[in-house]
Amino acid sequence: MIEDSEPPLPARASELDASFQATSQSPVQQLLDLLEIEYERLLTRLSAHLRSSEAAAEALHDVYVKLRADPSIGDLHNPRFYLYRMAINLAKNRRRSDWRAINMEDAGLLDIPDNAPSQEAATLATDEMTRALQALHALPPRRQAIFLAKWRDEKSQSEIAAEFGLHKRTVQKELTRAEIYLRKVLRRPKRPV
Repeated sequence: MIEDSEPPLPARASELDASFQATSQSPVQQLLDLLEIEYERLLTRLSAHLRSSEAAAEALHDVYVKLRADPSIGDLHNPRFYLYRMAINLAKNRRRSDWRAINMEDAGLLDIPDNAPSQEAATLATDEMTRALQALHALPPRRQAIFLAKWRDEKSQSEIAAEFGLHKRTVQKELTRAEIYLRKVLRRPKRPV
């Protein structure tokens, strides 16, 4: 059922087209006026066609800018369709120019894989780090200090032996015990020899 308050679209469109053809305005001014009147309807229709409301808004903006540049336009038989086609063509031109704007260096960058860890990998790494720190703190104090001197402070076994007043062989045993314990807690296989 059609409401009396708003005429059906085809009749309204033909009335608008007829009223614009009857005016003495230039075709460019007619299109600018029609763009203002029909903006929302054109935006909705273009959004569906371009599958993006942002692309549709950019296309209508490009239409406005182009019309303000006062191009030469002949007689208009269907101004609404002319605006619609103009917006579609300008949207296609924008897509082409955006595509061409990617230079060869940027195109080469597109082929580089993203090595950033996934959310799952980051969560697993965080969990493993937490378990490693807990295991490190569970070591006897002397073994923990020897392990940190070796791996955090990058001291040689001779330096560690001198610092703790131990034999070098005792330092080796403490490091081995710490490594075995940490591998067991972190469920890591023994390092190949």
